Amino acid sequence: MLNECDNELERRGHRFVRYADDLMIFCKSKKAAQRTLDHILPHIEGKLFLRVNREKTKVSHINYVKYLGYSFYIYRGEGRLRIHSKSIKKLKDKIREVTGRM
Repeated sequence: MLNECDNELERRGHRFVRYADDLMIFCKSKKAAQRTLDHILPHIEGKLFLRVNREKTKVSHINYVKYLGYSFYIYRGEGRLRIHSKSIKKLKDKIREVTGRM
């Protein structure tokens, strides 16, 4: 179903990444990102008849994004990724829950 969305984004010349139903679209400016969001949401909801979670959907700089448990940062002009701090905290909490304190 989302292949149609991929085709539309490719047709429009956007760079994006999608895993299952999670989608990130990369733009050069915040204004361009907002314009892309405003144009792609009606396509997803209107033509593909899918619901978009408005609480999770946002325009943000790559440094402030959590995607599939990872966060991203720019180092010397190159994009890199690391495990997001919330994912690490969740893992540590789970380990504390499963193991004893002794």
